[in-house]
Amino acid sequence: MPTEIPSTQKKTSSEFIQVVRPVAWWFAAFFGLVSLALRFAPLPENFATFGALAFFCGLFLTGPARWFAPALVLFAADCLGHFLNVPGMGFYHPTSMVLNYIAFAAVASIGAGCSTWWNRTSTPVVATIASLPLGVIAGSFVFFLISNFGAWLDPQMGYESSFAGLCRCYWMGLPFWRSTLASDLCFGLGFPLVAWGITNALASRLRRASV
Repeated sequence: MPTEIPSTQKKTSSEFIQVVRPVAWWFAAFFGLVSLALRFAPLPENFATFGALAFFCGLFLTGPARWFAPALVLFAADCLGHFLNVPGMGFYHPTSMVLNYIAFAAVASIGAGCSTWWNRTSTPVVATIASLPLGVIAGSFVFFLISNFGAWLDPQMGYESSFAGLCRCYWMGLPFWRSTLASDLCFGLGFPLVAWGITNALASRLRRASV
């Protein structure tokens, strides 16, 4: 008699992480290439996939790779933008640039925190997927806070070195964050769900073939 294939509803949050983790590097490499390509595509300003890539790496990669993999892709994009003289891309104020990298590392850390939490719980995978937007929004908001703090420290941005100047920087950054948040939700949900959907479908097919 054929063995019953577990339904999606019977899967748990830990399985959401573990089913992707063995092949996570392949997906991270592919999504990294997608992020590089889209960086030079004619998209709306601040609509990018690097935050989503950082969140994905935090979720599914392990060890220091969670932070270094998205940073490497971002650095490659900055180098290409700089040496190809692409307007609006490349290297910029060192403090602001470092804080942007720290912001992406913070997004990866939020992804890692979600991964740790889900590995320790046994909630249905449907509930886990439903909670993904919360992690993505949290990461996007933290990135907004850190990156705009860097913008405030950049003298070329022209903000006063005061609390009022910092508040104005955050206020002026809100319209840009709308675009960032939209791309984070789009790709921050898309990357994990595509990876999980493909690996889960392949695993189910292999189980069927083995019975």
